[in-house]
Amino acid sequence: MKNRTKRSASFHRGWMYVFLLLLRFFGAYAVNDNIDKVQVSLDPGKVYLNLDERNMSLEKLFRFVESHTEFRFFYDKKIVNDSKEVSVSRKRISLEKLLEEISVFADLRFKLVDKVISVNVKPEKSAGTAQAGINVAGQVISAGDGFPLPGVSVYVKGGTQGTMTDADGNYELEVPGTESILVYSYLGFGRVEETVGSRTVINVVMKEDIQQLDNVVVTALGIKREEKKLGYSVQRVSGDAVQEVKGVDVATSLTGKVAGLWIQNSTEFDQAPDIRLRGGSSNPLLVVDGVPYGNMSLREIAPDDIESMDVLKGATASALYGSRGSGGAIIITTKSGGNGITVNSNNMIFAGYLALPRVQHSYSAGIGGAYNSIDYVWGNKLDMGIMEEQWNPETKQMEVMELTSRGKNNFKNFLEPGFIANNNISFARSGEIGSVRTSLTHVYNKGQYPNLRLNRLNMNIVGKLKLGDDFELQGNVGYNRSTAPQTTGAGYGDQGFIYQILMWTGPEYDLKKYRDYWVVPNQQQNWHYKAWYDNPYLIAYEKLNGVERNMTNINLTSTYKAFTNAKITARVGYDFYSDETTRRNPPGIFSTRGWHANGMFSQGQNRGYSLNTDLLFNYSKKKITGDFDIDLTAGASMYKWEDQSLRSVTRNGLVVPGIYSLNNSVERPDVYTSRTRKQVNSLFGLASFAWNDAVFIDVTGRNDWSSSLPSSTRSFFYPSVAGSVLINELAELPEWTDLWKVRGSWTVSKKDLGVYATNVNYDLGIGAWDTYNTASYTNTIRNDEDVLPEVSRTWEIGTAAYLFGNRLSLDVAYYNIYNYDRQIYATIPASSGFTSILVNTDETRVRRGVEVTLNAGIIKKEDFSWDVAVNWAKTHQYYKDLDPVYSPDNLWTRPGGRVDNYTGREWLYDPQGNVIHNSGGLPVRSDYTSLFGHSDPDFIWGFTNSFTWKDFDFHLSFDGRVGGLLNNYSSYKMWDTGAHPDSDNKWRYDEVVNGNISYVGNGVQVASGSVTYDQYGRIIEDTRTYQPNETKVSYETYARRYGDGTFGVTDATFVKLREIAIGYTLPKSVSERWGLSRARISLTAQNVFLWAKDFRFADPDFNSDSDLTSPSQRFVGININLHIGHPDNSKQ
Repeated sequence: MKNRTKRSASFHRGWMYVFLLLLRFFGAYAVNDNIDKVQVSLDPGKVYLNLDERNMSLEKLFRFVESHTEFRFFYDKKIVNDSKEVSVSRKRISLEKLLEEISVFADLRFKLVDKVISVNVKPEKSAGTAQAGINVAGQVISAGDGFPLPGVSVYVKGGTQGTMTDADGNYELEVPGTESILVYSYLGFGRVEETVGSRTVINVVMKEDIQQLDNVVVTALGIKREEKKLGYSVQRVSGDAVQEVKGVDVATSLTGKVAGLWIQNSTEFDQAPDIRLRGGSSNPLLVVDGVPYGNMSLREIAPDDIESMDVLKGATASALYGSRGSGGAIIITTKSGGNGITVNSNNMIFAGYLALPRVQHSYSAGIGGAYNSIDYVWGNKLDMGIMEEQWNPETKQMEVMELTSRGKNNFKNFLEPGFIANNNISFARSGEIGSVRTSLTHVYNKGQYPNLRLNRLNMNIVGKLKLGDDFELQGNVGYNRSTAPQTTGAGYGDQGFIYQILMWTGPEYDLKKYRDYWVVPNQQQNWHYKAWYDNPYLIAYEKLNGVERNMTNINLTSTYKAFTNAKITARVGYDFYSDETTRRNPPGIFSTRGWHANGMFSQGQNRGYSLNTDLLFNYSKKKITGDFDIDLTAGASMYKWEDQSLRSVTRNGLVVPGIYSLNNSVERPDVYTSRTRKQVNSLFGLASFAWNDAVFIDVTGRNDWSSSLPSSTRSFFYPSVAGSVLINELAELPEWTDLWKVRGSWTVSKKDLGVYATNVNYDLGIGAWDTYNTASYTNTIRNDEDVLPEVSRTWEIGTAAYLFGNRLSLDVAYYNIYNYDRQIYATIPASSGFTSILVNTDETRVRRGVEVTLNAGIIKKEDFSWDVAVNWAKTHQYYKDLDPVYSPDNLWTRPGGRVDNYTGREWLYDPQGNVIHNSGGLPVRSDYTSLFGHSDPDFIWGFTNSFTWKDFDFHLSFDGRVGGLLNNYSSYKMWDTGAHPDSDNKWRYDEVVNGNISYVGNGVQVASGSVTYDQYGRIIEDTRTYQPNETKVSYETYARRYGDGTFGVTDATFVKLREIAIGYTLPKSVSERWGLSRARISLTAQNVFLWAKDFRFADPDFNSDSDLTSPSQRFVGININLHIGHPDNSKQ
């Protein structure tokens, strides 16, 4: 069926349900035996056509009727394709008469509901001698909301018997026998087949089929629209895509599944992935069931509660959300309705490492080849019979012992197997006037370091209620609670375990023997080192950073049909968070560097809320004049948020060691508080126009009034325009072209200031002078009344094609984002009493990008299918205009140059590329900063495969990045500390064991001459001559200096096998014996395999550019899905 004859499932179902209710209460009359009609607004007997066609297919005939009347046809394509061609040569034939003749000729039955003509096969009339059949009855409902589906075609496969469901979704049909197969067909929903067997009641739940061409997506303000009408890029991810392999964060399962969505994951405990859309500087706006919450994140949403996710990629797509949507939006629709109980259990265990730091274990702690228990790992050679005074963790005293590599596996021995459990149970009930769904999810994550345990509880209740034909309510209440006794252990710092174990301590001690970490509880630790570093087990269990997070969200949406084609929607969304943190330091530890030497305890409380209210009026009218349709939306919104924080910390230690309480403070505890709030009021409008169901135009406008801007610039307006043209509706294309559209959009988005950015406020200091508190200004001038909002002007063009019966689809988008009136804090002379001032700069930038999405059904057989999805994206930002005062003054900051410059001080090289050494044999670093390359990847990509064979299914997804520089901080820092495995070589051995200084750096020395540079480091005059470097130097000195240069700057290209799932769905005959309507089990794996071009010791997918990253773990597990209730409703 051609695309123009289809309508979105939800739209069709809604108004057809209303009119069939009228049929139920007021009755229907028959035109004849083959046409059922509900007369609402247009009589087919008074609509006339002129036809002169021979051998015309029914599909072509139906399209002709649609193009010349206001009627639309709904039918199963198989029914029409199996019918004969017709020849009609009639002038001024009524539509009613035409349908009567077709009904007789093609054995079809038509049913008219307002302007919708449903087509079905004619029921077979039983002969007097025919064998009696079986009467089957039942109800058909929607899996999405649980409401009955009116007008569903129900017929016997391969036969002629058929009927349609009534206004309540009920049907009754006589079938030939137990072997009969009933086919349930409805536009926008996947076809369902049921074998009758011994059943006389067959209830069916139908699921929306997002593969159909009139794909409905959720856009800004929760408005559902057909994707073909949109002039901007939107990509949908089904809930199934994030429910099969469930880790701690939903975002991880999104990686590589949306073109242009860059997700940088984390190996660290309780750290959420960083999400960027089209290279934006902040996370995209999160909208849940139409509400753009201010505090909720993807972490607070259980994957089993997600029905679908629509990613609005550009500013045009999210223009109606204002500045909050300038970076795009992720629109989440949660599950609602259904019937029965569903249990989803996913448990994954540790199954090895993809990336693990590795160090040398041949040399002890110390420096200069000599052992010490203070710092560095440039000490003596181990396992050589050398005796040194060392700490004995068993006797807990200093003893003379041999220096051995007893702790060469210290870090691996310290690590613990990770574990993730993600379990959900949901209860759903649907009826004629509404539905309710309750979901409870528990997530448990055992971290890879001791004492890291996360417990997260999520509860979600969704309800819908229809009050008559004109009023509908929908509400949602959610609660999320997360607790962890310890959250730290990562990074370069005194509480990082890689920092403590691998970087700065040697392999001469066995960490396993230090699990008993006290000599005297709460006074003296049992530890090998006496300065700087602490027993890692003490850090894990005593130096705690605990957290308890509570998040509550509520939304209520009411929709009222004010009059024909018009509705009013009122929506309110509220979220509230309350986070409590506790920190404690035991007394006498070294890593505090003398701070809190007598112990410390602090308590913090952060709480706040966001409130979002919308009032919308919508008027939609088809055929308002000729072939023009119109859809108008106008509305107002208010967004308000407030944050408060309170922190108290003991002063000068604890009175009684080991008692962690503010009441145990030696002196009065210090108290710190803060409060911030903001409000934005808005008016907005959307006008959508359509011509002949082929050309679509959207125009939006929004005006914001922001409390964070000066009164002179507080009000600002931004418009957008978007258009889409269906080429297949305007031109004759090959039959295998289902849909081809081109689109384009233009928008202006603005960004206001942060809270108090223009208001002078005080900083309050505690006890600055003895016991007196102080108040002071900040060091930034903020009362600039001329500061304007930042502006981004975006235009986008794209095309999308659906081919070969939707077996192949391709979407390509190109965008250009021009940014001006950028806000910066400019440095000013200190004589002013301040250090900086907030201004708008004249520097402008432009970001360009390309996104490609390809979906293909490679194989479609009855028992086997293979589907692939490819996502590819590239984006870079460039300077367009420079500010003569505020733009950086260097060689690479220029119009047309990249913004993501990776710079540093490089080694000096001769014209042949050899490193220049000084007379002492050490490499010489340039005094000038130079450009190494760029940090953004050349492109990112994702590749997903899905296979099904009978009751088995197999899914795997790959993703990665190509190009872009990243600092491998782990590798770089290990050269400095002496822990790098490559430092275990002949030169180090010769130096430490034999006392020979034998290392000669590869490169040259300056023999004579000099060089002169300009201010940028470019050579003006160079008279230098060179000779080979032959100066021997300490290997330790050379390695520390050379490793401290550009050694860690690495190409971040990688390929990752992200997910694998192998599933099996039990046959109904088996699951029903156990009282289940559906049962499925699958084996899953996440973070499965990694190939990195240059990266060592760390995962570039997770790596921080300036910090130490924890090992990257592989997880494998099992996923079990059980459902009790209506069949096919198991994913409620």
